[in-house]
Amino acid sequence: MPKSRSAKALATTKNNRWLSEMTHCIFQAGFVWRVVDRKWDDFEDVFFGFPPEKILMLSPDQIDRFAQNPRIIRNRQKVLSIQANAQYIVDIQQEHGSFGRFVSRWPEDDLIGLFQHMKKHGSRLGGMSGQRVLRNMSELSLETRLFNETLAMPVALAPVGLTGMYAR
Repeated sequence: MPKSRSAKALATTKNNRWLSEMTHCIFQAGFVWRVVDRKWDDFEDVFFGFPPEKILMLSPDQIDRFAQNPRIIRNRQKVLSIQANAQYIVDIQQEHGSFGRFVSRWPEDDLIGLFQHMKKHGSRLGGMSGQRVLRNMSELSLETRLFNETLAMPVALAPVGLTGMYAR
C-alpha cells in the first residue's frame, strides 16, 4: 500500500482537484476506465479545470451543451452530478475552509462515517465511487478485517451478501 499523505497535504489539496477526482471516479463507474482516462484531458478542458465556484455559475443550458459535447462521455446524469458535487464542496468549504481540510480532520477510525457523509451529501458518491475518491486523493489505507481476513477496501454487509471492491 502507498504511504498515506499527511493531514497537512490533504488539507492543502485544492477543491478543484477534489471535484476533478470525484468526477473521474463517477464517470469510471460502470464504464471502461481506459476510455475515461483517454478523454480525461478533454474533461479538464471542457470543465475549466473543475473550479467549484465556476461550475456553479453554469446555466442549465450550458450544462446541457456540455452533456452533448463529443469530447467527453455524454452521460447527462453524470454530467449533472458535477454541478451537484461542486455545490457539496462549496458547502463544506464554507464550514471547514476547504474540502481537503474537512477530509483531513475526519477521525481516521470512522472512514465508514466519511463514506456515508459523501453518499448522503454528494451526488453519485455512494458505492465504490466515494471510497475510490478518498483512496486516490488521500492514499489512505482503507484496509479492514472481516472474518479474520484483511481486505484492501472496507466491506459492508448488505442484505444480499458482502459488497465492496474486494469482497469475495
